Amino acid sequence: MTRRSEQRRAAWRPGRDGFTLVEIIVAVAIIAVLAGAITPMVFKELMSARESATERELAALADGLSDFYADTGRLPTEGEGLAALVADPGVAGWQGPYVMSDQGDPVREATNDAFSRAYVYDLDPSTSPADVADAVVASAGVDGTLEAGSAGGTWTLAGAGDDLVQAVSIGPVDREKLAEAESEVLALADAIRAYYKDRNAFPASVADLTPDYLDAGVAGDALIDPWNQGYLVSANPLYGVAVELNVRSRGPDRADDGGGDDDIAVTVSNVPLGREITTWKQEIAQDAVLASGAVLTGVWLNDRHALGLPATFDVDGWGQPFAIRLAPDIVYSAGPDGVAAQPLDNVPAGVGP
Repeated sequence: MTRRSEQRRAAWRPGRDGFTLVEIIVAVAIIAVLAGAITPMVFKELMSARESATERELAALADGLSDFYADTGRLPTEGEGLAALVADPGVAGWQGPYVMSDQGDPVREATNDAFSRAYVYDLDPSTSPADVADAVVASAGVDGTLEAGSAGGTWTLAGAGDDLVQAVSIGPVDREKLAEAESEVLALADAIRAYYKDRNAFPASVADLTPDYLDAGVAGDALIDPWNQGYLVSANPLYGVAVELNVRSRGPDRADDGGGDDDIAVTVSNVPLGREITTWKQEIAQDAVLASGAVLTGVWLNDRHALGLPATFDVDGWGQPFAIRLAPDIVYSAGPDGVAAQPLDNVPAGVGP
C-alpha cells in the first residue's frame, strides 16, 4: 500500500471530536433537571419583584390621592376611579398628574398593578379596624384572588393571603386645611367689619367685599375655602336692629350646617360696630349743634340740614334715624334695640325723648 492510500484510509476513520448519542441524552437530562430546579426559583423571584413593585405603586397612589384631595377638596369618586389621578375628570382645582408614568399609557399604569390586574378602589370604605381609612386601594396579589375585602364590603387592612391593601387617610390634609380655613375666615370677618363701618350694612355675600375690602386672589380663590366650596354669609337677627353676620366654610364634609357641625365659622355683630359709628357721628352732630346757635325744630332731618351736616348723618350706625331732644338740645340714637324710650342702650346712654 502506498503512503497516499494510507493517508486516505486515515481520513475515513471515525473521529472523536463530536458527542455520542448517549452523551447528548445525558446532557439533556442534566439540563432538564437543572431547569426543573431553577424555574420555580426564577418564578418566585419574578413574583416577588412584581409584589414589591405593586407595594411601591400603592404607596404612590396613596400619596397621589392625598394630593388630589389637597387640591380639589375631595377624593375621586368610584366612577372616576384612579384614572382621575392622571387625567383631569373636570373637577375644580385639579393640578395633576398626581402619579408619574414611565410607560406609554399613564391611565393603565395608574389603574393596574404590577401583575397587570386592575386595582380595586373603594371610597368611604367599611374597614377593620373601623373608621381608619377614607379610601382603600387593593391588589389581589400573585394569585389574583382578592380575599381581604371588596368594594362595598368590609376590608381587613392587614390584608389576607397575598393581597396588598393600602389605606388612604385624608386626616393630615384636613388638619392643614382646617388651619387654612380658620385663617381665611378671620380675614373675611375683618373685611366684613371694615365694610360695615363704611356702609352701615353687612355684605350680602363675600363677593361684595371685593375689590375694596378684600383681594379676590387668583381666579377668586380668596372667596373659595380649602375644600373648593364658596364661603358663605348669613344674617341672624338678635333684637331690635341688632344683627350678627355668620361667615363660614362648609368644612371637610362640604355641607352647609349653618355654622355648626364641622363648619368653620366666625360671627360679626353689628352692635359694637354700630355703636362705634354712632358715637362718632353723634359727637360731630352735637358739636355742630353747640357751634351753630341755630333755633332747632326737634325734627332731626330738618335740623341736620340747617346745621350743614351731610346726609350720612341722617342715620346712626344701625341705619336708624337720629333724633334730637330740645332744651337742652341733644342729638341721640335709640341704640341697637331701636327703642328710644328705653334709653339704657341709647347713645349717649340714658338720653331719650
